[in-house]
Amino acid sequence: AMVAEELRLPVDDVFSSFSEPVAAASIAQVHRATLRASGQDVAVKVLRPGIERAFRRDIDAFYFAARTIEFLSPSARRLRPMAVIVHFEGVVLGELDLRLECSAASEFADNTKNDAGFQVPKPVWDLSGRTVMTLDWAEGINLADNAAIDAAGLDRRALGARVLQLFLAQIGRA
Repeated sequence: AMVAEELRLPVDDVFSSFSEPVAAASIAQVHRATLRASGQDVAVKVLRPGIERAFRRDIDAFYFAARTIEFLSPSARRLRPMAVIVHFEGVVLGELDLRLECSAASEFADNTKNDAGFQVPKPVWDLSGRTVMTLDWAEGINLADNAAIDAAGLDRRALGARVLQLFLAQIGRA
């Protein structure tokens, strides 16, 4: 329902398949889906229902605590509790707008497009919004799963060196 509301389209009109969550975190869950028009597999990240309201409630409690600390302990004002909460609120609100994550993913994909052996899922902009983000599906192996890496015939040392090279290249571009 949240996907249909955000995209302003019935889910069945857009996707020929739409899985149960394949990954979940505190603020969102990810579904594997297939675009009806092209057959392309995509990942659809959806904010959890009510997460914005829950964060708003928590942030309001933090503001109350910061004001109380500043009132009851004037010496604590040097730690600027209200400024800390203002910064925290900005970070949280940014995390709750998936358009910003789409933008970052798009920029990252553009920055790495010429990196051999490295591919970043690109956002599907017309199927993304504030509470839903759709991007290319990426198959992979968890880097912590040594057995799967070995079973795939990958050289863990070479893989580790490549990951480090790509990481350092990104730092150099920042």
